[in-house]
Amino acid sequence: MALLPSSLSQPYGSPPWARYGLALLLTGLAFSFQWLLAPWLAPSPYFFFLSSILLAAWLGGHGPGALATVLALVLTFFFFRPPTPHHLISSALFTGVSALMTLVASRVRLLLHEAHAARASAQAHGQTLSITLRSIGDAVLTTGPDGLVRFINPVASYFTGWRETEAIGQPLSLVLRLVDPSSREPLDSSRFVSAEARPVQLGHPALLLSKNGAELPIEHTAAPISDPQGHSLGTVIVFRDISARFREDHERAQLLAREHDAHLEAESQRERLETLFMQAPVAICLTRGEDHVVELVNPLGQTLVGELLTPGRSVRESFSGLDPNLLHLLDEVYRKGTPFTGHEVPLRADFSGTGHPEVKYFDLTWQPWRGHAGEILGTMGLCAEVTEQVLARREVEALASDLQKALQIRDDFLSVASHELKTPLTSLQLQLQLLWRSLPETGADGQPHPARKRIEATRRPAERLHQLVNNLLDVSRIRAGRLALEHETVDFAALLQDVVTRAEADAAGAGCTLLLRAQAPVIGRWDRLRLEQVVTNLLSNAIKYGANHPVEMTVVQDGDLARLTVRDHGIGIAPENQARIFQRFERAVSERHYGGFGLGLWIVKQIVESLGGDIRVESQPGQGATFTVALPLQPPPSGRSDSVSVSHAAS
Repeated sequence: MALLPSSLSQPYGSPPWARYGLALLLTGLAFSFQWLLAPWLAPSPYFFFLSSILLAAWLGGHGPGALATVLALVLTFFFFRPPTPHHLISSALFTGVSALMTLVASRVRLLLHEAHAARASAQAHGQTLSITLRSIGDAVLTTGPDGLVRFINPVASYFTGWRETEAIGQPLSLVLRLVDPSSREPLDSSRFVSAEARPVQLGHPALLLSKNGAELPIEHTAAPISDPQGHSLGTVIVFRDISARFREDHERAQLLAREHDAHLEAESQRERLETLFMQAPVAICLTRGEDHVVELVNPLGQTLVGELLTPGRSVRESFSGLDPNLLHLLDEVYRKGTPFTGHEVPLRADFSGTGHPEVKYFDLTWQPWRGHAGEILGTMGLCAEVTEQVLARREVEALASDLQKALQIRDDFLSVASHELKTPLTSLQLQLQLLWRSLPETGADGQPHPARKRIEATRRPAERLHQLVNNLLDVSRIRAGRLALEHETVDFAALLQDVVTRAEADAAGAGCTLLLRAQAPVIGRWDRLRLEQVVTNLLSNAIKYGANHPVEMTVVQDGDLARLTVRDHGIGIAPENQARIFQRFERAVSERHYGGFGLGLWIVKQIVESLGGDIRVESQPGQGATFTVALPLQPPPSGRSDSVSVSHAAS
C-alpha cells in the first residue's frame, strides 16, 4: 500500500470535513427539491432524502450517511409530516432503510476501492519486476506451460542473438541452444519445461550457441513457476556469462600443463646433465670452498687419476707433489673468479697406485663454480690427459729434426754435385764447339761433313744435361736463400727474340713453328739472366708438350707491367693439376712419356715472384696451355736495385 498514491490508499480520498460537508450539501439539495416540488407533486419527502443519504454514504462512508439520515428525519418531522402514529412508523422504516443503504453503499464502495487498489498494486509490482528483470546483469528468460518463450530480457537477447520481438512465441529449444562443453553433444532444452516442479542444478555449465553461431560459456539455473493453486505457469531460466572464469580455468589448466611439462623437462635436463657428466669424454671435478675439497668426480676422472681424487679430500691432500704455482692459480680462480687454462701441464703422482710416482701431461681448465645468486661456491675443473699426444708430438719433432737434417744433407749434396758436374760439362761443351768449328762444312763429295752431324747430335744431350745441372743448382740456391738478382735495364722484346732464335733448331726438331709477336721495345729493370731463364723454361715446356703444333709468344707493355704470354696447342693440363705443376718435382703427365725432374715451372715461379710478379696458366685437356707472366717494370720497393736474395722454407 505504500507504493499506491494517496487517493487510493484511503477509501474515499478526501478529508472528513469535506465528506460531512458533502452530506450536509446533499441533504440541503434534497430538502430544496422537496420544498420546490411539494405544491405540484407532493411526493413523499423520503424519496429525495433517500437519494441524498445513498449518495452521502457512497461518497463519504458510514458517518456522512448517518448524518444525512438524521438530518432527513429532523427536516421531515418539522417541515413535511405532522407527528402522528403513522408518521412514526414511516420514520422508523425510513431510518432502517437508510441505515441498510448506508451500510451497503459504503461496503460496496470499499470493495470496489480495494479491488482497484489491488489492480493498481499488481500493475505497479509488474512494472517494478519487469524493470528489475530488464536491468539485472544476468540473462533471464521465461516460458509458458507450452514451452514457448514469454519473456526475454536484454542480456539474454544479447547472448542468444534473438531480439525480444523475434524470441517471444518461439520454442525454447530454438532460442536457447545449449551444448555440453565436454562431449560437445547438444543439451535438450525441453528438460527446463518438464512437469516436475523442481529446479535444475544451480550453476550447471554449458555452451550457448547464439543465433549467429558464436559459442559462449554460460552457467544456467532453471526453476518452475506456478500459481497459488499449484498450477504450472511455465519456467524461469537464469544464466550468466562465465567466459572470464572459463578463460581462467583454461589458463590455469594450461599453466598446470606447462608446469608439468617444465617439471618433466627439468627432470629430463637433470638426467641429461647427469648422463653428460658421468659419460663426458673429459675428466670433471667439482671442489668446494677455499680448501678445494673434492665435491664430485666423474668416472673418467677416477680412471685418469685413480683414487687420488675422492670426495671429501682436498686437492692439496690428493696431489702432494703438485706445483705450488698451480695451487696458487687454483686459489686465484676461487678468490677472483678468473678462469685458468693450462696446456700440457705435467703432474707427478702415483696414478697407478703401485707406489711409484710417474709424470703425466694434462690439458687443464679451472673455472669458478657459482651458485644461483652468482656467488662462488668453489671451482670446476675439466681435465683431458694428453700424455700420448705429447710423447707422439715429441717423437714427430725429433723425426722432423732428423728429416730437416737429411734434407739439408740432400741439398748440400745437390749443390756440390751440381758444381762438380757443371765444370766438366762446360769443358765438354767448349771442346765440342771448338771441334765443330774446326771441321769444314762440307766433305770431299760436297755433302755436309758427317763429323759435324755427329758433333751436333752430341752437343744437344750435353746442353740438355747442362740445363738439368743448372736447375739442380738453382734449386739448392733458392732453398739456401743464395739466389741473387742483379737488376739492370732490359728490353724484354729483344730478349724474347734472342731466346726464340736460339730455340728454333729445337723447335724444328719437335715439329713446332714459333710465332713471335713482340711490341718493341718493352723496357724494364730485371735480372737479364733470370728473365732469360724464365722465357727459356716456358718455351722449352711449350715445345715439349706441344710437339707438332705451333707455339705462340707475345710480350706487351700494360701500364706499369710487362705481360709475357706463351701458348701451345698440345696435350693441355687438367684443372685439378694446374696448381700442382708449380711445385717441386711435380708433373701433370707420366715420366714414361715425358722426361725431366719437374723443376722447371717451380724455378720459373720462384724467379717471377722474386721479381715482384706472378704467373698463371689457363688450359683444358687436349686444347693446349697458355702461361701468362706479369712483371712490374721497376723492382719491388722492398728490394735493392742491384741484387735480391730469395729464400724459401723447406717443403
